[in-house]
Amino acid sequence: MRQTDKLTILHRQKILPFVDSVYRTQREKDPYLRAWRYRAYADNYQRQGLYLSANTYADSAIAIIDRQNLSDSIWTYYYFGAYITKGSVLYSLGRYPSAIDTYFKVKDLADRTGNKCNIGDIVDDHIGIILFKQEKYDDAITYFKLGLEVIRGCPVNELKARQKQELLDNIGESFINLGKTDSALTYYRKALHVIETEKFNRDPLQAKVQRAVCKGVVLNNIGQILVAKNKLDSAEIFFKENILINGITYKNESRNAQLSQLNLAGLYELKAQYPQMKMVLTDLRKNLDTIHNEDVEPGWRKLMAEYCGKNNLPFEQLKYENSYLALKDSLDMLKTVSNASDINKELKAKGQQMDLIVLQKDNELSHLYLWITIALSLMALIIVVLVYYYYRRGKKNIQTLTLLNREIGEQKDKLEFAVAELEKSNTDKERILRVVAHDLRDPIGGAATLVNTIINDDLPETYEKDSWNLVEKTLTNSLTLINELVELDLGKEHIPLNKEWVDINETVRHCVGLMQLIAAKKGQKLHLSMLSKPLTVYTDNDKIERMLNNLIGNAIKFSAKGETVSIELEQKGKAVLIVIKDNGIGIPPEMQTEVFNTLGGTRRMGTAGEKSFGLGLSICKQIVEAHNGKIWVQSEAGGGSVFYVELPL
Repeated sequence: MRQTDKLTILHRQKILPFVDSVYRTQREKDPYLRAWRYRAYADNYQRQGLYLSANTYADSAIAIIDRQNLSDSIWTYYYFGAYITKGSVLYSLGRYPSAIDTYFKVKDLADRTGNKCNIGDIVDDHIGIILFKQEKYDDAITYFKLGLEVIRGCPVNELKARQKQELLDNIGESFINLGKTDSALTYYRKALHVIETEKFNRDPLQAKVQRAVCKGVVLNNIGQILVAKNKLDSAEIFFKENILINGITYKNESRNAQLSQLNLAGLYELKAQYPQMKMVLTDLRKNLDTIHNEDVEPGWRKLMAEYCGKNNLPFEQLKYENSYLALKDSLDMLKTVSNASDINKELKAKGQQMDLIVLQKDNELSHLYLWITIALSLMALIIVVLVYYYYRRGKKNIQTLTLLNREIGEQKDKLEFAVAELEKSNTDKERILRVVAHDLRDPIGGAATLVNTIINDDLPETYEKDSWNLVEKTLTNSLTLINELVELDLGKEHIPLNKEWVDINETVRHCVGLMQLIAAKKGQKLHLSMLSKPLTVYTDNDKIERMLNNLIGNAIKFSAKGETVSIELEQKGKAVLIVIKDNGIGIPPEMQTEVFNTLGGTRRMGTAGEKSFGLGLSICKQIVEAHNGKIWVQSEAGGGSVFYVELPL
């Protein structure tokens, strides 16, 4: 499969012989091999303009693929490729509604399997091309831009340069047809910038070919603008370069090269260079006889008629004019039929299908509610009948019935209270587990790293003893934390404290020593600036260490490899200020008001893919405020963060 992809870029004429050779040498013709062969034939015939043959092979591949397990990434890849080819063939045959249906099948599987970055932009591009073909250029631009949005949301390691430049080029062509040449030229220049600066392929040779082919297509489009601006010499250079790239050197976009030949012949007519015009038209005829191109054929006949008229060949002129008009009438009729299918209606219908699915689910829910209502109504009716029955039996039974109703109400209230308490208990347990997972991750991870260092490194006895003391203290603190969390009620606004006088220098130094082990895993450094002399603060030391571990751990998590995190202490009057600075990804303004508020409120991945529970800053705020202190942050997206903690002395 990789070899086929490489041949698609470098030597397309060798694809089918290669595929047939591989197919013949395999004794067992398994589904994977047969689907691969059918796909290769479908792609090859589609590029040659043999759409009926391409359609047959695409259907053969799809018949095999649809029977496979699409959770397998290889079969998913085949599914995307076969259905995209099928959609392109249907588009070329003018069967736009069927093409749209095919593209939405691809879109549906991409959404279900999380493959939007692999195929979403291509689907939007193909839908935009259909709208372009129907001359709905504004709608086409909308879909091309949707494709660009998909690419912007993809990881940077995705090789999307080729698709990005194609979308930009298609937007430019749409603006050309809207008569907005300046806007078109802007997008063509953006496409050229992508071609020149972004990565096309991991294989340098294949990347070179793809870059050249894409550049030739864009140059042809810019050449058409230059002709409109009467810059004929520059346009001639651009047309010839595309013909050289895509018509002679690589032949990857032969149809586009044919379009450049047509444009070049028209340019020679404007310059009254008729021998050159005739030579280009003769070469173009040879190409059209090999690869049919319905977009170029009418133009060739029209230019041949004009050439004969300018060179006093009336009989030939009449022949080509009649041939041109007959073909134009035929194509106009097909165009009318194709445009009769309003693609916007098709897209709207697809949206309505999704709405219908939602409505069906709502309808099922409504039926459930209806049955519940009927059941409740029956219960109410039974109660009314009983009330009436007992009322008729006499006033003596009214008291019994009243007591019975009261008991039913009490049982109902008890049941509702029990359900509410159960939900609250489950919620609190879940939150406690998340807090445990969050607060134990950093200290236990640091202790594990320290133990590994002691086991595997030959350390001095003094250093080893200090390290074991640090491990012992860390694990003791973690055990204390577990005991506290088991009894913790997260619904309370205040947390209990076990205060004592501690040296804030030593507390911060201990936390930094532990967290340095975690920072070292990312090649980071922790820089500590302590107070010049000891400073005692009346605090719950274990909880202050938890708060510091959370803040330093966040700075490490959201900073890139090799960065430095600074921890500074400063005495401000009757308070001590702890400042933790990093040069990480920062916090957008809209998130800064939320980071301290709720447990699990905001979650982002760390720079090395570390998971985040969104708990740490909420816990920090509870601890600081329990000490009558203050915590705040200054940050901007991409500019790092500075967290401030102020504790009273």
